[in-house]
Amino acid sequence: MKARMIFAAAVVVALVVGAAIGGWYVLRGQPPAFCEISGRPIHANMLTRVRVNGEILYTCCARCPLTLAAQDGQKVQILQVTDFATGKRLEAGDAFFVEGSRVHMCSGPRVKRDEARTPMVELFDRCEPSLLAFAQEQEARDFIAQNGGTLRRLPDLMQEVTSRKPSAG
Repeated sequence: MKARMIFAAAVVVALVVGAAIGGWYVLRGQPPAFCEISGRPIHANMLTRVRVNGEILYTCCARCPLTLAAQDGQKVQILQVTDFATGKRLEAGDAFFVEGSRVHMCSGPRVKRDEARTPMVELFDRCEPSLLAFAQEQEARDFIAQNGGTLRRLPDLMQEVTSRKPSAG
């Protein structure tokens, strides 16, 4: 009888430990809910996976790491983006980007108030101009026809960032 109880307890402990380890692996594979650069919420159709100085990060949009590279001179590589139209992930080099449309998924409010409730207009936003990814060129062009913007490819965006010098201070 005592051997059965010990065996049953061992099985229960093994199941609990196995479930905990399995849960840890599942959760570890999930991207975070907030951008690891700006701290903003990550919208489902905007998730971007990047390498910054060798570390893999998830960001709220493709513009966020480009701004980081331009401001701080950090080595940034955009690895994977999310198709804005379908929510499916794709390699960044295969994407067609729409820059500067009227759609701003992760930007904050333009008018803010200080402690004295005085309104101030925000002049800089790290996620501007907006940068949305599409898997199909025609979908990107259709989006531009409705929402404005410019069609861009990743090499052009990266070249623009690497040609800028980081700002001092």
